[in-house]
Amino acid sequence: MDRKQFLKTGLAAAVAAAAMANPARAFADSARVDDPDEEGFDEIVDVIVVGSGLAATVAAVTSAEAKAQTLMLEKMEQFGGTSRVSGLNCAVVGSDEQAADGIEDDPEWMYEDMRKVAEDYGDPDLARVVAEGSQNLYRFLIERGATFKQLKSGGGHSAKRLLWAGGGRYLLDALVSHAQSSLADMLEMRTRCKVDDLVLRDGRAVGVVVRENYAFDYDAPGTDDLENRTGNTRRIGARRGIVFATGGYARDKELLRSESTVLAQADTMANPGATSGVLRMLASHGAQTVNLSLFRLSYPIPTEDVCWGMLLNPDGKRFVNELGSRNDLGIIILRQMRDFDGKPPLLVYDSKGIELFHDKQRLEMSLAGRNFKNGTMHRFDTLDELAEHFDYDEQALADAVSRYNEMFDNGVDEDFGKDMTALQGAAIKQPPFYGMNLIPNNNYTPGGVRIDTSARILDTSGRPIEGLYAAGEVTGGVHGAQRLTGCSAPDCGVFGMVAGAQAASAAPVEP
Repeated sequence: MDRKQFLKTGLAAAVAAAAMANPARAFADSARVDDPDEEGFDEIVDVIVVGSGLAATVAAVTSAEAKAQTLMLEKMEQFGGTSRVSGLNCAVVGSDEQAADGIEDDPEWMYEDMRKVAEDYGDPDLARVVAEGSQNLYRFLIERGATFKQLKSGGGHSAKRLLWAGGGRYLLDALVSHAQSSLADMLEMRTRCKVDDLVLRDGRAVGVVVRENYAFDYDAPGTDDLENRTGNTRRIGARRGIVFATGGYARDKELLRSESTVLAQADTMANPGATSGVLRMLASHGAQTVNLSLFRLSYPIPTEDVCWGMLLNPDGKRFVNELGSRNDLGIIILRQMRDFDGKPPLLVYDSKGIELFHDKQRLEMSLAGRNFKNGTMHRFDTLDELAEHFDYDEQALADAVSRYNEMFDNGVDEDFGKDMTALQGAAIKQPPFYGMNLIPNNNYTPGGVRIDTSARILDTSGRPIEGLYAAGEVTGGVHGAQRLTGCSAPDCGVFGMVAGAQAASAAPVEP
């Protein structure tokens, strides 16, 4: 995607998936500035926040409200990162919306839900911080102008607790408006400022080396971190702390491809600048990296609603148990796409399956053609019309549907072991019928730098690196093997609050 298109839509497609398993050693060759030890700074503030998505913006606002002179630096020419183009469901325990619906909930329940899918990966203490802090984040957001439009259920959640504001940009716009009206004297936000390196003295981070007027290379994003030298180098000092909230690395093709070539078929809507430059730089200074081999595939529709339909490869043959987990299902789909030169499979529903959707809001967006890239679902009166639209052989599709419905009636999936008794009557029988191409997305990368419950970045010995904090997707270990739906936003927001407060309250040093 070129610069003009990104700025217009905020969406893009690129090869992405999950990442490498090696820790800091893997990043030893990261590009560094010519002389990071040169004395002196061009300017000095209390707190530097790197990034501008939800985690960074919350951290910057929190720091500025604590009366710390705060500078937020964004490498792209537009604020917001991936948060700005995300649907951004936000899991919250104890919201006013839950109270109005009479919903009983508890932070411990949310914590247990998060850990059930973690498969013993990650740090349970970090997950607990998110669950216990979600209500504080909710109050933080609404008190600064954010509003939520809908309370929804989510797969894997033991209570109805997902809040939707209309998309991430609505939360960001509220926070930025608040900052501009109330914090103009304490918070400055700059775009096109790429942080290349840290300045450390006696083991403490006291500043950053940046390039102002940096121009991201949309024509060669894969080599931007290593080869793009645009901009003017400056040194900015931080008396109290530096918060990194730069998001994930879903656009770093080489890093991702090193884990699995099949994942190269995955799509992504992540910000074009979601590369591993900051992650590499922090690791080169001793920051520990964790969970880089993990990945999280997602779909334009909720994973838990795929099961109501039937998936067919381009030959018109069913190839998978549609009740599989998001990653297992996604890997099988990606292998099929590899075998069919990138052509995606077809997901078919009947009217009963559509009725059973958990997330009606996302379904309505798909049917209206507003569910981002590759998220459109089409309605047809007959299966022949569906086959013609998607260029499938009508007889092959009819045979596959007949076979599926026969096994549904018998209650046994002899081909792939799907539990037909769990489908609540959803076969492929009742018109109208619905179809969409299903392409796994890799919008979120679980790996990153390791932090403690105070959002301090830890070194490879598990000790905090003084002056360094992190929040959001740049960190690893919060979620483990799987991130529960709607838990990225509270992760970003809660640890953004923690990091901003910790940095602002740190004992000052003179850089």
